[in-house]
Amino acid sequence: MNNNYYYFSTHAIHPQIYTRLTAHAEYQKLEEETQILLDKFVKDFAKRDKQFSILEYCSKFIAKHKDELCELYKLKVTSPKEYLYNFLGYANQWNASTRSFGKSSKDRAEEITEKELIEEMTSPKASIKKLLDASGGDLSAVKPFLPAIMISLKTNTRAPERMQFKHTGRFCFDIDGLKDKQHAIECLNRIWKGTKNIKPYMAFISPRGKGVKVFFKVDSTNLDFIKDFSSEDKSTVTIHHKVWYEGARKELVSKFPELKDKIDLATTDPQRLTYIPFIANKANDFKYDASRESSYSEIVTNERKLVHEALQQKISENQADVDKFMKENKTSSPEEAYLLIQKQNVYDFDLELETEKFVKVIDFIEEQTSKDSRLENWVSEEFDTYLSLQKLSWVLYGVFGDLAIEQIKRLIPANSNKLDETHNDYRWAKKSKDDYSEELLKSLPPSPFYASVRKIPIVNDFISENFGASSKNYSDFKILNDYYETYTRNKDLDDGTEDPSEFLDDITRYLDMKKMRLPLIKKFDSIAPEVILGPKDYLDKDVMHDIFQNKYTDKKIFFLRSQCGKLCAVSRWES
Repeated sequence: MNNNYYYFSTHAIHPQIYTRLTAHAEYQKLEEETQILLDKFVKDFAKRDKQFSILEYCSKFIAKHKDELCELYKLKVTSPKEYLYNFLGYANQWNASTRSFGKSSKDRAEEITEKELIEEMTSPKASIKKLLDASGGDLSAVKPFLPAIMISLKTNTRAPERMQFKHTGRFCFDIDGLKDKQHAIECLNRIWKGTKNIKPYMAFISPRGKGVKVFFKVDSTNLDFIKDFSSEDKSTVTIHHKVWYEGARKELVSKFPELKDKIDLATTDPQRLTYIPFIANKANDFKYDASRESSYSEIVTNERKLVHEALQQKISENQADVDKFMKENKTSSPEEAYLLIQKQNVYDFDLELETEKFVKVIDFIEEQTSKDSRLENWVSEEFDTYLSLQKLSWVLYGVFGDLAIEQIKRLIPANSNKLDETHNDYRWAKKSKDDYSEELLKSLPPSPFYASVRKIPIVNDFISENFGASSKNYSDFKILNDYYETYTRNKDLDDGTEDPSEFLDDITRYLDMKKMRLPLIKKFDSIAPEVILGPKDYLDKDVMHDIFQNKYTDKKIFFLRSQCGKLCAVSRWES
C-alpha cells in the first residue's frame, strides 16, 4: 500500500495565517470596550463602500475612532492598520482550510509520507504547534485553519471537475461526545484492541479531549477490493466505501456497545476531510502501528448478507404483489420484481416498454451511422470515451442490467480498447448490482442516455415520433384496452346470465383513481379533427385563446395534431 497522504495545509501556502491568529490572540487581551468596537469594525466590513480597498477601510476606521483605539498603538510588533487588516482576515477566516481547499478552489494539496504526517502531528517544532502558539493556545481559534487529509481518496483537490476517485484503502471513524479526556483515553485504549476483522493502524485523541479519531486500512491488492473500486467512478466508489464502513461500524458497535451513538456517520463520505491536530502527549493520546490491517472481504460479505436478508424480508412482506408482478411480466427473480414494483411507485416506469424503447433507439442509431457521417463521427467520439461510457453504463445497468452493457457495446467503434476485456478501460463494462444501493435501483431512470443521444436531431426526431408518450401512458392504454377486450368477449358470450357491468365498473374505478377521461375504444389516430389550424395559428395567441376560452369552454381534454402529424393530448388546468 502507498503510505503517502495528500496534505491540505492552508498555512503552508498562506503563511499570513500565523499573523492573523496572533491578531486574535491580542484581541483577547484588549479591554472590553475596544473588543466591542472591533466587533463593530468586522460587522460593518460587509457593508463598506467597495470602491475603497480593505486597507483604506482600516485607515478610515482608525481615523474615525483614533482615541478609542489607543490600545492598538501600544502593540509592539505591528501598526494599528496592519493589526486591523490581520484581525479582519482572522474574523472572516480568509484562507481557512475549508475555503482554501473548498470545492471551487484551484489550490492543490501537497503529498507527504506517513512519517512526515506523524511528525507534523506530534512534534513541538512542526507547523501545527506553531499555529496553536500563534493563537495563544486557543483551540477554537485555530480549528478553521488546521491542516487536513482526505484519508480515503488519492486526490490533491476537492474541485469536482478535477477530483479523482481512486480509493486508498483507508477509512476514518470519528467518535464524538465522550464525557472528558479520561473517558476519551479509555475509549482509545479499548478500540485499539480491535475486533476479529478490524484493527486500527492509527488513533488519537481529538484536540478538545472529548473524542477519538480512528484510522483503518485494508489490503488494496485484495481481489474483492480491486473489483469494487477499480472503476474509480464517484457513485460506485461511494457505494462500496459505505458498505465497508457500515459493516465495520456494526462489528465495532457489537464489541463496544457504548459507541453506538458516538460514531459520526458523516465519515461515511469518502470525500470528507479529516482535520489533523497537534498532539502534545504522544505517549497517552496517540497510537500507531503501520503493520496492522483490517479485513476487506469478510466485512463486505457480512454486510451484503445483512442487506440481502433485509431485502428478502421486504419481499416476504409484499409476496402477493411480487408473485403477481412476476407472473404478469415473466420475471424470474423476486428481487428484480420487488425493485421494479418500487421503481413504478417512485416514477412512471414500465420495464417492457422502456426496454423496447431502449433497444429500438440503439437499433436506429446503429443503422443511421452507416448513412450519416456526422452521426457516425459523433457516436465514435461519444462512445469511445471512458468517462462518458462509465457514466452512461452506470445509470443504464441500474435500469436494464446486463442488457444495457450489451446494447452500449453495439455503438462502440470496433477497434476501440473499450471492447477489449483485458484492457484497463474495459472497467466501464464491469458492473454488478452490488454497485448500487436499494434506493438507487428504485429510482434510477434511463433519461441520461436519452438526454445524450437527443443532441443529434435525427435521433431526437425518431424518439419523439415513436415514443412521444411516456411508458406510463402506454401502460394506461394497455390496461384500458384489456378491460375493453374482456368486456367485448364476455358480451359476445353473454347468454343472459352474465352481467358485463362488472367490467364497466372496473373501468370506472380505474378512471376515477387516475382522474382521467380518455376514449376507451377509438384510437387517437381515428379521431376526426373539429378544428384545422394553419401553419401560423399555433403561435397566434388570439386564435388559441378563442379555441380554449370561447369555442370549447366545456372541454376538459383537447387532442391537438402538430404540423408534423404528431398527436398529443392537452388538459385544461383549472384553479
